[in-house]
Amino acid sequence: MRVEKFEGRQEIIKTEYTERDLKAELNFYLSDKFIQDLFLLDEISLEEYRKIRRENIKKFKPILSELMI
Repeated sequence: MRVEKFEGRQEIIKTEYTERDLKAELNFYLSDKFIQDLFLLDEISLEEYRKIRRENIKKFKPILSELMI
């Protein structure tokens, strides 16, 4: 194992979110909660849940969508 000393500071980039970004985030959360409830009630299968969730991620583009796929 190789250990290196961290030199210097990385610049932190502050991201500004628009009202549209925040609404998309809320809409994604609400739709995801709804399909989770449908899955837990056995109204939809796991495959259907995953398919709908992927489509919601594409449609709403939540802030951390790159990590969700």
